[in-house]
Amino acid sequence: MGQIIQICKYSLGIAILAIPAVASGKTGDVADRYVSARIAEISEQNGFAVEGYLKLQTTIPQSDIIADRLFDSAIRAGDMPAAVRAARAQSLNKNGNAETALLLFADAWRLRKLQLAEIAADELASRGNLAFMSPVLKSWVRIKQDQPADFADVDPVKNGVLAYYSTDQRIYFDLATGQLDKAKAGLRAISATKGDFVRNVMISAAESMASEEADPAFAQALMRAAAGAGAAKAIVRTKMTADIGLAAFYSRIATALIEQNQPEEGLVLARIANWISPTRPDVQLAMAYALRANKLQSEALNVLESVPVASPYHPVALEKRIELLVEAKDAGQALIVAKQQVARDPTSVSNQLLEARVQEAVGNMAEVIAIYRAITEASDFGKLPPRQQASYRLLLASALERADDWVGAKAELETLLTLDPNNAQGLNLLGYSLLERNGDLAKALALVKRAYELSPDSSAIIDSLGWAYYLQGDTERALPLLEMAAKAAGSDVAINEHLGDIYWSAGRRREARYAWRVANLGSDGEAAERLSRKIDVGLIGRSP
Repeated sequence: MGQIIQICKYSLGIAILAIPAVASGKTGDVADRYVSARIAEISEQNGFAVEGYLKLQTTIPQSDIIADRLFDSAIRAGDMPAAVRAARAQSLNKNGNAETALLLFADAWRLRKLQLAEIAADELASRGNLAFMSPVLKSWVRIKQDQPADFADVDPVKNGVLAYYSTDQRIYFDLATGQLDKAKAGLRAISATKGDFVRNVMISAAESMASEEADPAFAQALMRAAAGAGAAKAIVRTKMTADIGLAAFYSRIATALIEQNQPEEGLVLARIANWISPTRPDVQLAMAYALRANKLQSEALNVLESVPVASPYHPVALEKRIELLVEAKDAGQALIVAKQQVARDPTSVSNQLLEARVQEAVGNMAEVIAIYRAITEASDFGKLPPRQQASYRLLLASALERADDWVGAKAELETLLTLDPNNAQGLNLLGYSLLERNGDLAKALALVKRAYELSPDSSAIIDSLGWAYYLQGDTERALPLLEMAAKAAGSDVAINEHLGDIYWSAGRRREARYAWRVANLGSDGEAAERLSRKIDVGLIGRSP
């Protein structure tokens, strides 16, 4: 760290010397303050970093370095006024980018200075890969001024990005301007599309149309599709506003940026969305996602916990919160949260499934099996559609297999395949388990072949088929399948171990050790010991 700070101090000294206001003896003092602010920033003490950079900016307002550092620290700290101050400095110094233009737009929007907001939208139009957002922002300005959105049709060939990211925004425009028939048409068109943004616009539309003068029946149908029957029974009427629609737009782009490995930029847009509409649960979910991607887990947990229990987004927020707790090695707290949710509604199968996942993370396989067995033995279980029954039996069979109760697992698998003969996961689990237990190899191969026919893109099923060929001695067929599975699954332990075994058998020793090392990155316990042994001495015998 010392060397980094020395370099930063030296670099800042050169920048400071070029500014007459600090050339007369203040350079050292300013550099020391910069180093202190940088230490705070590197130490994740973002509030202290912001405070330090704000003081420095008062002394050297022309410094691009200070403005950049202030902006980054303020965004991480969630200090939006400080971020705006940095963005204005960057803009004055002609050093602004798309994120600063988007923040300045939001600042003008919140202050109801809509002419300034439009200027910021125009500036955005010439700034990088987020320029496509400009027409949507300008439409919201018009709506805020009680004018039509006037959002022109977009040719997907000429501007595919805007066409894609404006699909839900058109519906928000129509809802905000009272054009409910157009909104309904848009919702019907988008309903088959996948993505959280579709769920969000459907819930917003349901809340907007819940009143008697709108269309409560349509609203309930939307809410059932987006959040389940329970949420549909208790829709809270919420008037669609420009703030809600605009925040949804920022949130969607924030999520897309994170998915495209741009977490810092995603956090900027998520912060802005939350600044515009701080109480919207969909915005809070996007914020939590951005915080998690930027390793700000504590704040992400707080945001997820703030989503109201009555909100249709609460089940998603609860699931994400538990994921974060498990990820942070706090499975005990995750279990407490899951049990609290079960206590609120003991009859909810989704709550029971959530607890089962946490019990498994804690290592309580007996509890996991008990939960799944209680679901499959419930008095009304037989009333469920056969495919749904099969999905629950698959969970039970998988848990029994992991607990080394092969007799029980096999019985459940055979039952579920009677209910749903084309259940690819069930076929694969039964076939692979036979392979692992040196069972009927011909039957195992037939089962995994059938699973592959039904689900040819599943890396787990591709692995099973390749492994079946390998155990039959057919390395030529096995190898391309295992390479395909490893490419799709990344660092999956079992798949990469299988690939290493096949490479070794084919005489490709260096590639075998590489595959085993990849597998070893995610392994622990007995698997880690086995892989380390293979890396050291090679494969003894054929199967792991």
